[in-house]
Amino acid sequence: MNVVRRRVSRFLKLAVAGALLYYIFRVVPFADVMRSLRSAQLGKVAVGMGLLFATRIIAALRMKLLTDKQGLVFSLPEIFEISTTATFYGLVLPGTLSGGAIRWYKLARQGDPMRALASLTWDRLADATMVALTGVGFWLASRPSAGHTAIGPALLAACAGLVVLYLAGFSRGAGELLLRPIEIAGRRLAPDWLRTRGGELAAAARRYHEPAGRFQYKVAALSLASQLAGATAFFFWAGSLGSSVGFAELGWVRSCYMLVVLLPITFAGLGAREGILILLLRPYGVSGAECVALSFLQLGGTLVLAALGGLFELRSLWRVRPTARPNEVVAPVGDDR
Repeated sequence: MNVVRRRVSRFLKLAVAGALLYYIFRVVPFADVMRSLRSAQLGKVAVGMGLLFATRIIAALRMKLLTDKQGLVFSLPEIFEISTTATFYGLVLPGTLSGGAIRWYKLARQGDPMRALASLTWDRLADATMVALTGVGFWLASRPSAGHTAIGPALLAACAGLVVLYLAGFSRGAGELLLRPIEIAGRRLAPDWLRTRGGELAAAARRYHEPAGRFQYKVAALSLASQLAGATAFFFWAGSLGSSVGFAELGWVRSCYMLVVLLPITFAGLGAREGILILLLRPYGVSGAECVALSFLQLGGTLVLAALGGLFELRSLWRVRPTARPNEVVAPVGDDR
């Protein structure tokens, strides 16, 4: 039953993505999109790509803070490699959570799956919360026109919900209000193995409530830096296509589409991302072809990171331990002859 459900879910996401792209390319000729891409200024595209890599490095620094707090020992290059490898698997494997599952598996190899799960969950929470917060800030700074006034309340609602979860994740007072009822319910209803796992996860969660070393502020600062770098990359990519839309306007548009593609409605966000950009950027005078081209540049950056992750994974698969030469006799351990 689970296999059938996964296949149906995968088919539906591909069907939704295909239907959206079909409709988009009926309205926006594909030849116009390619013309926009060919006209892109390579210097600005390269700057955007560099900023995208900076975004991933900053996010890796945040993840290192979270894993260090759990007692999981990873270097910054190792975390960056895990991130890009997860991006690779997220594109080539079926399922919404495939990339996240790979990240969890690689983080859990040190022997504590619950602490690895807490690190991954809190990293996602910090990232999504800052996406919404910066979106609200950019929207307010842009002084949106009448056509975009309805976006603000929706962004604010998403932001409020995520901030509540963020406070529960990183504040002891708010966190206990959530963790204690869950633990009480778990003791009454859950089987022993689930109760044990739940207790381990709650203990891992409480590690993030400890205020030592301004940990929470460092996580928030890195999350903000990551989003600002990502917004700047988006601004350069839009500028490479000749767009004159301002930084604040592009910032809140980026936040909107990033929140939408978090929903598992299409494969790799295809169709949904292009549709959101057309809907939100057309009032600023951006053509449909430029909106789709901008989406493709963003997707291209993701593909480059995924390709790098694939190379990392290929290296690890082909890495072999040193073995004895064919004519070499290896003495048994402890043999002094």
